[in-house]
Amino acid sequence: MLFIEAINKASPQSSGKKLINRERKRPTISHKDSVDLSSAGNQVKEIHLDSHEKTQLTAPASVFANLIEHVLSHTMSTKLHLHSPEELSLDSKEWKLFLQVPPIKTESSQRTAGYIEPEIHKQPPAKQLIFHIPVKPAYGVPIEMTLLLSPHHGSPETHSLFHTLPKEIWLPVLNTPYSPDFLSQQLTHYHIFLDQDGEPDQLSPLYSHINQSKISANQDPTNTSGLRIWRAKNNALTPVVLGDKEIGLLFFAHYKPLDSSAMSNDERYLQANNIYTKA
Repeated sequence: MLFIEAINKASPQSSGKKLINRERKRPTISHKDSVDLSSAGNQVKEIHLDSHEKTQLTAPASVFANLIEHVLSHTMSTKLHLHSPEELSLDSKEWKLFLQVPPIKTESSQRTAGYIEPEIHKQPPAKQLIFHIPVKPAYGVPIEMTLLLSPHHGSPETHSLFHTLPKEIWLPVLNTPYSPDFLSQQLTHYHIFLDQDGEPDQLSPLYSHINQSKISANQDPTNTSGLRIWRAKNNALTPVVLGDKEIGLLFFAHYKPLDSSAMSNDERYLQANNIYTKA
């Protein structure tokens, strides 16, 4: 997705030639229009998730998935379940998913002289949400973890929860089967971006490979369809969760995203048939 800021610059072109039409009293001045590309445009890139580019689903990754599942179930007022590709028997199949990564930050808009912004009704600015989660080990006292949830920057709409919920929220206890020593060694702060710019059937390339009997029928397609969650780490966004009207929520944090610029012709053909064109 390309972000373009149009800037009109009146720059008369100097020329030593005399005007051919002497009947005109005013010299003709040509105006040169130019556009400046926002730096956010350079951040946008296409990636793909490949069934072969994965690491083992570890206990720390499972804790991270449990935190996301806990927060989404609370904010969307329904019990949600994050599937893993292993749980749905996708780890033994070959597949690819193509995604467009939104910019991690956007520039403050710079208005040119004479530009008047139309008066339209705007929602109040979306705020980041801080969730405090007491994570209970198999025994002992809970360990508090924090999940910072930010609105996305890549799609036209922001989820209503960023306008309606308070900035800081204390959630109920999240029970886990892990030991206190293990939990005390884990990260206690995570930052994720919630994005609703995906297609309702963005996981359709997986439909023919999936074990349908393991898909929960209790998913809420209204809330999860087209949902994307990105993790902010090392000044970059990586895909963590994708939501789909058929599968529900699927966890991808242990898959390495690959740059789509290095693709074969066959892969580009697949991408052309699955690309999302809404802007």
